[in-house]
Amino acid sequence: MMICPIVLSKRASRLSLAVPQLPFTSMMSIVEEHIGQIQNLTRVGMIHCLTSSGYTPREDMSNMAGGVTEGNGCCKSSNSCKEEHEPRIKLQDLSQPPHPILRLASLGQSRSLSYSVFHPWRIHNSYYSSCINEIEIRDLASKVLGGLPKFVKIVEVGPRDGLQNEKNIVPTFVKVELIRRLIASGLPVVEATSFVSPKWVPQLADAKDVMEAIRDIEGVRLPVLTPNLKGFEAAVANGAKEIAVFASASESFSKSNINCSIDESLARYREVTSAAEKCSILVRGYVSCVVGCPVEGVVPPLKVAYVARKLLEMGCSEISLGDTIGVGTPGTVIPMLEAVTTVVPVEKLAVHFHDTYGQSLSNILVSLQMGISTVDSSVAGLGGCPYAKGASGNVATEDVVYMLNGLGIKTNVDLGKLLGAGDFICKHLGRQSGSKAAIALSRATANASKL
Repeated sequence: MMICPIVLSKRASRLSLAVPQLPFTSMMSIVEEHIGQIQNLTRVGMIHCLTSSGYTPREDMSNMAGGVTEGNGCCKSSNSCKEEHEPRIKLQDLSQPPHPILRLASLGQSRSLSYSVFHPWRIHNSYYSSCINEIEIRDLASKVLGGLPKFVKIVEVGPRDGLQNEKNIVPTFVKVELIRRLIASGLPVVEATSFVSPKWVPQLADAKDVMEAIRDIEGVRLPVLTPNLKGFEAAVANGAKEIAVFASASESFSKSNINCSIDESLARYREVTSAAEKCSILVRGYVSCVVGCPVEGVVPPLKVAYVARKLLEMGCSEISLGDTIGVGTPGTVIPMLEAVTTVVPVEKLAVHFHDTYGQSLSNILVSLQMGISTVDSSVAGLGGCPYAKGASGNVATEDVVYMLNGLGIKTNVDLGKLLGAGDFICKHLGRQSGSKAAIALSRATANASKL
């Protein structure tokens, strides 16, 4: 006998399996053998739903008087779902044969039969029902998401880290307008620029002009990057109220990036943090290559913990852990965070992920689950690293906000205004946004305007 695959009815296809079609007489004999208690099988159709507690068959809605099927498969009427499905049929009297039991599903007058395969011990003591166990779902959500922070601070690094790798010089007025738009979206911290040598980063040669334009803006933190004491003095002279220093967890990357070893860079930053303390200026510390290095490969978590601890000891109020080349996954990020949190309080840590392999959001999520509540990101996914070829941009701020909104975590960021800021800079750069959320939402808006 040839068995041909069929698909269940439209109503059941979402919840049941595609199954082979058997002759009606064969199916009847199988069903009657295992469920002799049911006398009128052609009247009562059984559809098996997969819920958090296993398979729970429900009655065919077409055979229920006055029932209207909703999208979730539950019955909408004046009576409750529980009342609609009474009386229930308990399954504890079913035997457990060595093969799965076949159940009958009568699909209308055509008497075309289909069946689902399940094991009786999975539904022992269950009832026929289409209701979802909301308590179990809430318990599961609590286990998975219960440890997440209620508020996440987003540090926007687009104007500095996002633009520093652009080949074509972005005019100062565009940078200033971008910063203003980002501030207007509600972002609490916007990294404005960097006081580095124009020889090394030509894109940020206008740092003084940018600071002149934004120095009087209130209600937002506008840190700037300073690689040494000379850069710190220039930043303070131009109105900077908060600075950042950066060290690498990789010796090779440190030498290629700032032309000195890790310990030599830390010695430089002690001078900077000491001067900042005298001026009552906050210092943020960056650690780069916390997962991998373009030269050395894998970076041991203990090396990351060593650099992070040194930055904390010299007075950094916050330490951002950066996956500079974007090779991290939850499997490599978790051990790194475990090592760092043994020497630095978790409330003083931030994460900074590049999205080279598309792992940023998953890495952020596990970081949140481990207690991190500060996330660096770049509008429209701008960025890269001039000393790490192939590294793509930072995780897009729009994508981060979209995910956090979906988790019910507050950011105080207006996503609509943030999308506007991303659209502004992308139009100037002449390319599409690197944010998946921005692209999807812009398409949805465009489609809605055509209706």
